[in-house]
Amino acid sequence: MKLNAFTWIIVTLAVTAWVFILPLQAVATILVLQLVLLLYIKRSKTMLAAIGGLGVFTGMMVLLQLLFGSPLNVSLFGGLRMLVMTLAFLCMLATTRIQSIAKALVDRFHLPVEYAFMLTAALRFVPNFLEDSSITLDAQSCRGYSNRGNALKRLLSYVVVIRPLVMRAVAKSETLALSMELRGFGANTYKNMPKEPLTMVDFIVLVIVVVLSTYPFWKKFLLA
Repeated sequence: MKLNAFTWIIVTLAVTAWVFILPLQAVATILVLQLVLLLYIKRSKTMLAAIGGLGVFTGMMVLLQLLFGSPLNVSLFGGLRMLVMTLAFLCMLATTRIQSIAKALVDRFHLPVEYAFMLTAALRFVPNFLEDSSITLDAQSCRGYSNRGNALKRLLSYVVVIRPLVMRAVAKSETLALSMELRGFGANTYKNMPKEPLTMVDFIVLVIVVVLSTYPFWKKFLLA
């Protein structure tokens, strides 16, 4: 059964806290559950590319920590934390509509409409940017673009990809601003959307979130 957008926001925020209060085994279990959920929801090239890109970025962060003298276990645990937090947002985006997230932020968290739209627009930018980068790479490949060679040549060759991506992003932002103005964007933007009440599954998930979030407190109580 599909979870409410409010529940997903709470779970996402809770995961960012769990990675700091739960033991390593629990954080690794959360990572496995996130990967299973993402592959179950949408097993596509875009999703695999997003997961792979996050994995590569995590590896680079671990290497940087090692270069600056951090112990191996601290570097690996730090990379694991960052990966789990990032995948939590990816899970929310893959399972929940952007409009539902914005409405939950306005109705239940009482966030101003402008700030809710800014946040959801930033979240929407990630999948759109991945899609645009794939289209741009295909277009440049048809024109003879090649990223073969050493790391420096590959980095320099990406200049021909970055420029059209930036131009495309600017054009989309202008179109978005014009659309918002024509549709009368304002305080009543999300009031006409149908309400999504919490179900029994949402309450069960929220109870689990509370139990895991209070882990340090009841752990001390049980060990006392």
